[in-house]
Amino acid sequence: MENIDILTVINQKNKKEILNLIKENGKFKTLSLFAQTLDKRAYVTLDSNGNLKRKEGNMILPVFAFFNDPEILADSIIKYADLKERQILDKIERFSNINIEKIKENLIKTVFNGNIDFAKKYGKELFLRDRKAFFSLLGTFVTIGNSDSLKGLFLVAFNKLMEECEYEGNIFYLLISYITKFRDNTSNYENCQIKTYQVDDIKKMILNNKDVLNSTLGLGILSNLYIVKNFDIPNKEKILSKLAFEIENYQSLMPLSEEQKQILELFL
Repeated sequence: MENIDILTVINQKNKKEILNLIKENGKFKTLSLFAQTLDKRAYVTLDSNGNLKRKEGNMILPVFAFFNDPEILADSIIKYADLKERQILDKIERFSNINIEKIKENLIKTVFNGNIDFAKKYGKELFLRDRKAFFSLLGTFVTIGNSDSLKGLFLVAFNKLMEECEYEGNIFYLLISYITKFRDNTSNYENCQIKTYQVDDIKKMILNNKDVLNSTLGLGILSNLYIVKNFDIPNKEKILSKLAFEIENYQSLMPLSEEQKQILELFL
């Protein structure tokens, strides 16, 4: 596997070779092999003339988490791999000499401030020491932003992947990189009025609003509801209020892709 020229495979869109890799090595090792072409160097850029350009995150982690069909997996690698964005992924170092409370404090600071170099190290350290604490802390973080960023979906997908395999550095990097570098805002979280909601209340609201349901906002809200229900996060009341606010006050909606539609069904 180490001798495979992934650049040639991607450049030639060699689906047959990717299918062979999946068959011989499994989907996790194959995803790890191509990870260096599946990230973005930056998700938003600003030039000297004030022109803002935002890149969308790809769906590679959710696809590999929720689908097992080799055809779908191979197609997704070809679809999302970008040689222009290729990065050499070095082994992530650990902070094994720092106590766990300091690890948590530094991780939440670095992901919020967009510091990928330290976020990946603190994240790895917390994940390897205490997975439950890792998902609790990152669940707290990803749910405060706009739901249509799909950060919650990426975290849920990573959680599912890690139920099926051990820690894998390149796959871990894809998660940390996206939730750290993709900048969304927290205005809805900051400004919503706290009310008493249950998870089923929000789910009923979204099922009754088909426009929201069939959009990336709907998929993001359902992902965040899963986090509220299954992860031990401390700000559940505030998050549920924010999700209700998003349903009631959305300004624009982005339709779901075919793969996103299939993933949406898993949360209903």
